[in-house]
Amino acid sequence: MTLTATGVTLTTQPSFAMHLSVNDITHHYGKRCALDQFSISIPSGKVTALLGPNGAGKSTVFKLLAGLIKRQSGSYHLDHTPVTDEMSHLFQKIGFVFQEQTLDMSRTGLDNLHYSAGLHGLWGLTARDAIKRVTTLINCEDTLKRPIRTMSGGERRRIEIARALIHQPDWLLLDEPSVGLDISSRRQLSEELHRLVQEQHLGILWCTHVTDELKPEDDLVILNQGKICFTGHCGSPEALLQTYYDAVPHL
Repeated sequence: MTLTATGVTLTTQPSFAMHLSVNDITHHYGKRCALDQFSISIPSGKVTALLGPNGAGKSTVFKLLAGLIKRQSGSYHLDHTPVTDEMSHLFQKIGFVFQEQTLDMSRTGLDNLHYSAGLHGLWGLTARDAIKRVTTLINCEDTLKRPIRTMSGGERRRIEIARALIHQPDWLLLDEPSVGLDISSRRQLSEELHRLVQEQHLGILWCTHVTDELKPEDDLVILNQGKICFTGHCGSPEALLQTYYDAVPHL
């Protein structure tokens, strides 16, 4: 909703939350069970942390939602509406930031964003407006004309996040986004993503194995060996660590 008073435009966020839901997903790689009756609900306007050690099943959740592997059971819902196997509607609503490097290293940040805009049917002035919007939002305008290979890890991550937001999704899914970043860059990334949640009412699923980039108000799901072993809120850093160690005792 947009309110105008005395020449100033104020944007208010919706008071309700939409939900992206994953329901009763079980997934096997051969005989190994990677996910066992996994369910999660990701509200808009919140960060939902999917926390777990390496091998817990976090990347399997991410790949399923990204359509990189086909689900073997269960269902997806957008606000209680089932999503079909074609996944096209889901892709319109979600932006993805992968753990692996997916940018074209030989091209500039601007080239990468134009390519992504075209994949979403954005061309010409529409693409330029979209790129201007996301680069201002992510604060990466200064790096756009540089080749990706010359950028730091944090600068590349900003380009990847801008690319994921170019089609104005309702949810942003991130798979270990801080891997390879130093402590300062990780802290800055966390602050920027939490700001996006507040300003854009995004829903974020943050798949991670570390705790120091999460905030007390974030929703928390702890995954271990394919099973959910805790749901709640992150709480204070000390409480979060204790919860994590209690849920996954062999860390």
